[in-house]
Amino acid sequence: MTPRIRPLQKSDAPGLAALVTGYRRAMGAGGSEMLETDAHRLISSADADLNILLLGADAGTGLLGFALAFDLPEIISGRNAGQLDDLFVAPEARGIGLARALIGRLTEIGIVRGWTHLRWLVPQDNIAARRLYETLAEPAPWDSFRITLA
Repeated sequence: MTPRIRPLQKSDAPGLAALVTGYRRAMGAGGSEMLETDAHRLISSADADLNILLLGADAGTGLLGFALAFDLPEIISGRNAGQLDDLFVAPEARGIGLARALIGRLTEIGIVRGWTHLRWLVPQDNIAARRLYETLAEPAPWDSFRITLA
């Protein structure tokens, strides 16, 4: 089945909560479980006017993946770029093209919005994701750093 990529609706909150819980665990956040109320709030925060995109991936059996992205002012070009902040596909749904489809939909949106590029970060130890991303994009010539504030 061809994956369906679509904006998330409030009715997707239970599925999103389960996916985010899995994502948090995969990112090393331990047992941090997302509640449905938090998923509702996240879905409500996605707003085209605010340039926040929250897309879901569905292969006919329910929500199996998500991507959160936004418009980012890009000072060098004077235009906007797309920033893919989070992307996750349920382990049982990997390998059927959902991540590729989510990124593909974001590039389509980016073309319409006039983005100069779509960029994202990937943990250095996520070899499977890095292999996929190398088939879709070229590595950027810089590393990312962070200061934890909380």
